[in-house]
Amino acid sequence: MSKIFVFIFFGFSILFISCKRDQSTVGDQYFNDGEYQQAIEAYTEYLKLRPKNVKTLYNRGRAYEEVGEYDKALEDFLKVVELDENNDNVYLSIGKYYYRQENIDKAGLYFEKALDINDRNATAHYLRGRVSHIRGLFSEAIESYSKAINIDHDLGEAYLYRGAIRMRNNRKANACDDFRMAKTLKVPGADAAIRKYCR
Repeated sequence: MSKIFVFIFFGFSILFISCKRDQSTVGDQYFNDGEYQQAIEAYTEYLKLRPKNVKTLYNRGRAYEEVGEYDKALEDFLKVVELDENNDNVYLSIGKYYYRQENIDKAGLYFEKALDINDRNATAHYLRGRVSHIRGLFSEAIESYSKAINIDHDLGEAYLYRGAIRMRNNRKANACDDFRMAKTLKVPGADAAIRKYCR
């Protein structure tokens, strides 16, 4: 009789754990469907059982971002850093938090950390370019935008901002090429730049 009890106990334990695991997958599905509040609830349920699951913490942070709860997102991202200090995407997300807060210096530090871990992160290069651009370090900004484009040819915003600096530097033909590429990639503002500068 005790063997049957043990078998049933373990059976229910496995079923319970499986259900909790499914909550993370359910959260991912909600996130992919744009149902971010439901994703947060599913991730939170999963984290009750596994509070140190890096993937789920990061994904909940991303879901918090999508609903505009940036401080809660930051809390999750900082927990991820404590658990996995070699996660380039979490440093990128923390950098975006400070960029959104217009704390450019702090944002730049986190974008650099992301690149220290993964120099092939196109978004990190692009955002480092934005930081340099805002600081007026135009040569550095162009270098970062170009690196981002070399890694990801579809990163339209990098073309737009590189074009803006090239136009400022009186390199109209190159700037217009960048604006046209940004327009092809459907970047807001590209068409207006072409109408203004490339006729």
